[in-house]
Amino acid sequence: MTPGNKIVINTLVQYVRSIVYVLLTLFSTRFVLDALGHSAYGVYALVGSVVYMAGFLTQSLATSTQRFLSYSHGLSDKEELNRIFSNAFFLHIVVALTIVLVMTVIEPICMDKLNIPTELASTSVFVYYTVILMVMLTFVTSPVRAIFIARENIVYVSIVELLDALVKLAGAITLPYIPIDSLKLYAMMMALISVFNFSAYYVYARIKYEECRRLRLSVISLSTIRRLLNFAIWNVYAVGATVMRTQGLAVVFNRFLGTIANAAYGIALQVSNAAGFIALSILNAVNPQLMKAEGAGDRKRMLHLSMIESKYAFLTMGLILIPVIVEMPEILIFWLGNVPEFATLFCRFVLIAYIMDQLTIGLTSANQAIGKIRNYSLLISTIRLMTLPIAWGCLQLSLSPLWVMCSYLLVEMIIGIIRIPYMKHSAGLPVYIYINKVCVHSILPIVGTFFTAYLIATNIQMPYRFMLTEFCSVCMGVVLVYFFSLEKEERAWIIGLVAKILKQND
Repeated sequence: MTPGNKIVINTLVQYVRSIVYVLLTLFSTRFVLDALGHSAYGVYALVGSVVYMAGFLTQSLATSTQRFLSYSHGLSDKEELNRIFSNAFFLHIVVALTIVLVMTVIEPICMDKLNIPTELASTSVFVYYTVILMVMLTFVTSPVRAIFIARENIVYVSIVELLDALVKLAGAITLPYIPIDSLKLYAMMMALISVFNFSAYYVYARIKYEECRRLRLSVISLSTIRRLLNFAIWNVYAVGATVMRTQGLAVVFNRFLGTIANAAYGIALQVSNAAGFIALSILNAVNPQLMKAEGAGDRKRMLHLSMIESKYAFLTMGLILIPVIVEMPEILIFWLGNVPEFATLFCRFVLIAYIMDQLTIGLTSANQAIGKIRNYSLLISTIRLMTLPIAWGCLQLSLSPLWVMCSYLLVEMIIGIIRIPYMKHSAGLPVYIYINKVCVHSILPIVGTFFTAYLIATNIQMPYRFMLTEFCSVCMGVVLVYFFSLEKEERAWIIGLVAKILKQND
């Protein structure tokens, strides 16, 4: 199978997986919200946000591990693969235990500072420790999952994640029927699912991949760990800034607006996470080859793949999410029934910001591939963190949450603009080609999708209209993408694929 075909197949598999996963997750959220109530759900989101602010190290170290594993594949060095994996696994265990210790020590301080209703105080402590366990399990799962991504075994990752979503849905449905405190029970269910995820990845990786069969203490060295940490430490800052911005806003909203508003923000995060899960489809498909290209010394191909990643991530998320943004009030009523105040506002803005981020997301991958992430992380992530003091200032001045979300969106737009000249200087990105092929050629489909969705939403009244809006808007967007966004060879490939399928069905 050619690299290009593998990217396409892995992307399609991930898209199907992602859509099913998102639907299952969203239905789970409705059942959980009904079972817990707005206030208890807000507490879970709040307590979870505090713990997960420490869990950002998971993503940072996972990205570092995946980068070095994919880079080693590009070098075709099996011994190096085993060395990287063994050292990464050991490092993840050490960091996980450290986080457990620190979060246990500071638990009284955290519980004292959070604005939690008295009747939920004891339950909140239980949830806190349960989420700590989940973070630890996520940590030790991360390097094993990275092996599957680096090996481009997207099918197995998709199977595990779909099973994860199915179990969560089953657990959410059964919550009201089990005579245990619903909030405690929900936290325990999430912890057990984390155990399942670790087992599913670890056992199969030991069977399937040679570099995972031997976790050799003899190859653990300070030099290899230092290589991982030198890359990861600045990625920690980047991911940490994003997580602190995201979860810190939960604390800010709770401080000024209470748990009901925080429940609305928790819903927005669910929607954002669902969008992010879909966006990862193309990133997981392209990034391993992007890293391998840089490892093989092919900078031109690496930058080309970063452009492909940005273009298709932006178009895909735009086509899917713009109709959702337009129909957000109807979708939330259908999904949740009783919609918390501010939920529509929060959901719309986080999705718009997510779409804008995708327009230059491939440049972040390119920066990780070349390994020069210190200055990039300092610049981009510091700007992203400015959302927090701006939000605090707006609410301190008694301004509407609308002002907070506008600043949230503005910060993301500034970041996207800065990435392009930065990567020109850092990696030789051809700016004109990037703007022309990625930005300019993507505008019309997005505009066309919006106007199609808007016209349907404002002129048609019918039950479940949002389904019609989504279908028609995506169809219009796909047609516009084909004629205005795809290059000649991309259209030729699609025509050839369709012809091949039709021939097989004759």
